[in-house]
Amino acid sequence: MSAGSSAAARAAALGAGRRPGLWTRLLIALGRRAQPAPPQAALPWLLGAEGEAATEALIDVLADEGWTVFHDLGLPRSNSNVDHVLVPPSGEGLIILDSKRWRANWPTAAVDGRLFCGEEDRHDEAERAVFLACFVRDVVGLDLPVLPALVIHRSPVASGGHVEVLVDGWPRPLHVFGPQALLASLRQRAGTPDPRRAAHLAARVTDTLHPYTEGEA
Repeated sequence: MSAGSSAAARAAALGAGRRPGLWTRLLIALGRRAQPAPPQAALPWLLGAEGEAATEALIDVLADEGWTVFHDLGLPRSNSNVDHVLVPPSGEGLIILDSKRWRANWPTAAVDGRLFCGEEDRHDEAERAVFLACFVRDVVGLDLPVLPALVIHRSPVASGGHVEVLVDGWPRPLHVFGPQALLASLRQRAGTPDPRRAAHLAARVTDTLHPYTEGEA
């Protein structure tokens, strides 16, 4: 399943209101016709789908470098999904990316260890990213590291596209990337290639996480 499919499906179900440009592209992708609905209901899902698709376009190149890349996976016994799961060539753990599309004219920054977009405290998004990564770790049954990270589109991320914030209960800072800094940072975490180990871990992800379907639990 491509990134953003679940968010796009939710937006299509709700309608896209006053964003005809985004809405038209979404409907073409889904093969549907627009249905009127309150714009405030559909817009967050539509923007979420665009953020996930933008990250997918960036990271899919890693598949040619020995990475295994998954998009839009559902978590068992939950209505939640994870946007992107990556197995590095080393097979030494998982990287869990949560994509966001925030205000273009509001910078994303760490303020006293918390995540902000402009003047808005968005630290709940950092906490959710850690929660989802821990959920994936437990479901997959890993004794390996799991690295959660946020990828922020549109809103410029301070410090050259990479900031870190603190999340209660998580032992390391959470990474927050702009698209310009994402690939270089991921490649630094490729490790020494171990195809057998990486394939085993990717198979474990496939066995325990599945393409997300709206409404599943």
